[in-house]
Amino acid sequence: MTMLRTILAVLALCSWLGDSSADARTPRKAAPLAPRSVAVGPDYSQLKLAPPPTGLYLGQYEWVPGDIATMEAAAGMRTSHYAPNRGHWSIGYDGSGNPHLDVAQANAAWDAGRAIVVQAFNTYAGADAEHPVGFTVDKLLRGQYDAALHTLALELKAFGKPVFFQIGREPNGIGGDYFGGFGVNGDKSLAWAVANNAAFNKFVPPARPIGAPSTLYSGVSSSTICDGAERLKAAQRYYWDFFVRREGIKNLTFDTMGWAVLQTDQTLWDSQDYPANQRTYAKQVLDSCQDFRNVYPGDAYVDVVTINWYMLDYYMADWPGFTQDYILSIDSWFQALNKTMTQVIQAAPTKPVMFTELGFPDGMHPDSAYAAAKIQYGLQGVLDYYPQIKGLSMWANHPSWMVPGVFPYDCLIRPDTQQGQALNAVIVANPGKFRSCIYLSDGSTIPNCTE
Repeated sequence: MTMLRTILAVLALCSWLGDSSADARTPRKAAPLAPRSVAVGPDYSQLKLAPPPTGLYLGQYEWVPGDIATMEAAAGMRTSHYAPNRGHWSIGYDGSGNPHLDVAQANAAWDAGRAIVVQAFNTYAGADAEHPVGFTVDKLLRGQYDAALHTLALELKAFGKPVFFQIGREPNGIGGDYFGGFGVNGDKSLAWAVANNAAFNKFVPPARPIGAPSTLYSGVSSSTICDGAERLKAAQRYYWDFFVRREGIKNLTFDTMGWAVLQTDQTLWDSQDYPANQRTYAKQVLDSCQDFRNVYPGDAYVDVVTINWYMLDYYMADWPGFTQDYILSIDSWFQALNKTMTQVIQAAPTKPVMFTELGFPDGMHPDSAYAAAKIQYGLQGVLDYYPQIKGLSMWANHPSWMVPGVFPYDCLIRPDTQQGQALNAVIVANPGKFRSCIYLSDGSTIPNCTE
């Protein structure tokens, strides 16, 4: 301001000295300076991540340093998500199980042109590192964890840029022993609910948060849908109400927890794990819990539907107790995908779909013609038959998982392998169908990203 006043004074003085008229001795006001055009960037706090106008995003997880670069070398193109630095939910919790966003690492990912996933408390009543001991959805709905959620909200605001936001992960897969919880208090397992003939009609949502719309929990409690699914639906709505309405955060792209694609007769197989006198009821419960339509919270609370799909086989060498290999055909996995997608389209016909996790392994074999065939037919089939699917996130490996009985599958696609050649061949055969840069809701793309 001082400099501007000095400039104006000098201009006025020069004008006065140069005028020979009788009134020249009266200083004139200087003409106002022409306004300069200032480039104003997007307000990222008001934007969400959006599906691409064509094609689908090509993403890759990184559990071991170099995973993303390895897959990119095989694909022959850049991936759009996630990032080596704070790229996914696995490193987003403190020692007490509270969700945490490392803002510096999130900014590093953004500056590198990559989107990340942020997760709140995993909506799982069993034991894991992604929530405090004793967590239940019922406690969440009563506001018991609001202080920790507020801390996460402050971190999200400090970051101030769009993220994928999820409230849990694969509740019908790795979380399928609880879903959202059973029993009057939501702390019981699926096995308990089946054994006690108590999987339905035990969940009653608590009072709505102050100021929440009267419809917040409409349709989430009934006598015909398994309580574990209904609790997941209520949790998604609670998180949306907390972060969007109460905290005023507008840049969270809400997903649907990565619903696992299971074999079409999976509920029948799983029901056989129960005692004979419980199997009929177990099948009824599983059919209800495993139906995506029963867990979908409604369009207002979802931006993108996310599903997980792995073309798996089960080898004796990798699964203790198995007396034979179980080889599941590629066609059977497409039947499974079609069943899941039918439910998704019925529940959310206008929503884009994204694979939160995707894998085409042949057991532990890193270089396999069979795995290459899965990649070829799997990816091409998605392109040909499922235009609703707008992105994929390829799984990677962690040494602690790739052991018998845990997750003995080598999902990382490497260059100079048959899997890598198959991935590159599909990309080359479909120019423009795989995207390296994620779009934002204003039509722009994440900065510092090139296709």
